[in-house]
Amino acid sequence: MTPDPTHAPGSRRPLRPQLGRVRGRAGLTLAGAVLLLLVGSANGLLLAWQSSVQHRITHTLSVDRTLMQVLADLLDSETGQRGYLLTGDPAFLVPYTAGQARIAAELPVLEAELRGSTAQEARLEDLRPAIARKFAELDRTLALDRAGDREGALALVRAGEGKTEMDEIRRIIEAMRAQEDDLLMGYQRHAHRIEAMVGIGSVVSVGIMALLAVLALREAARRAALSRFLPAELAPLLERGGGMDQGGGLRLGERRHAAIAFVDMRGSTTIAERADPETVAALVTGFRRCVAQAARETGGVIDKFMGDGALVVFGVPEARRDAAAQALAFADRLEGLVAEWNAASSRDPVRIGIGVHCGEVFVGVVGDDDRLEFTVLGDAVNVAARLEQATKTFGITTLVSQAALDAARASGGEWREVSRSPLRGRQEAFPIYGRAA
Repeated sequence: MTPDPTHAPGSRRPLRPQLGRVRGRAGLTLAGAVLLLLVGSANGLLLAWQSSVQHRITHTLSVDRTLMQVLADLLDSETGQRGYLLTGDPAFLVPYTAGQARIAAELPVLEAELRGSTAQEARLEDLRPAIARKFAELDRTLALDRAGDREGALALVRAGEGKTEMDEIRRIIEAMRAQEDDLLMGYQRHAHRIEAMVGIGSVVSVGIMALLAVLALREAARRAALSRFLPAELAPLLERGGGMDQGGGLRLGERRHAAIAFVDMRGSTTIAERADPETVAALVTGFRRCVAQAARETGGVIDKFMGDGALVVFGVPEARRDAAAQALAFADRLEGLVAEWNAASSRDPVRIGIGVHCGEVFVGVVGDDDRLEFTVLGDAVNVAARLEQATKTFGITTLVSQAALDAARASGGEWREVSRSPLRGRQEAFPIYGRAA
């Protein structure tokens, strides 16, 4: 029988399938290498984008946080000085001296952060002496007390000697924060342009799916870390990957239409006249619990507490059409909770002031991986703060803007116009409203 040549020991034919398999593996290797190159290039662009734009945004938000901390520490120092003069308890001098020390440490940090910005450096040069004059006023009252003239010290406090300096400090800090807000808007536009360019290049390769999977895992881990520090209301949104994370990420932030409520506790000075530090601490804690409960029940996110005040935001990080209505409901609920709290206590009743406004704000996260902080800034925040301050002038618990009422579609019968005068720092007429009797 003649052997089949295809099966002869010396035949090359059995090598053809092997060669095909080798060539197939080589092709897969080459395709894998090309895919890795595409994924690596896209990832490199993304990392370059994150390291440049995110650094600028983080720096700007850090400046805003430092400015707010300086103001908060100054208010803490003033509260401690007032408490000491009213009660004579040296425990109140702890926040006074601690606030001075923190501001002394924060001003050099602010100077370093603003280096290279001529306008901001000039404002900082105005801020330093204004703070020095404010502390000089506080020190004068304490010096009178040490000299045995407590009544003279209290007379200076009641005369409002330091109000002019405090108003000037607020004005300077507001101007500095406004410039940082303008910078953020420009940085964000630049960031989204780069993001769009990266997206166009990425979609041409199947490798973008692998990249997105890797980024999704990293993002999930990042969200888990963020939830340890950010307000509890944000955790469910981060776990779903919704909210503002759909844009450039929490670290980049975004512009968002939101409603803002500023809250401040009145009458704390009167209560402190007969209270020890423990009682004052319990008072502030009780007030904050009322704010937290009202915010939780109406969908608000507490951005921060500042002494005996609070900033509550509605419509972030998830956009909501009823954000303004939520803010009005928050104000109503908080008034009710404080009234219940007062009724259950034998102390002098606590009074509050609430300012509500809505408009465009910037929302984002600032800080490093060890400590992250959610922050909100923009003109709408400043207007809400000025409305809260105006409640003192008009003797009304809650003041809201026309924009907030329009957005909430609130009934005209529920609110009455209180004033059309321009708010502090503005020239145009600004209608504001209080609850109808």
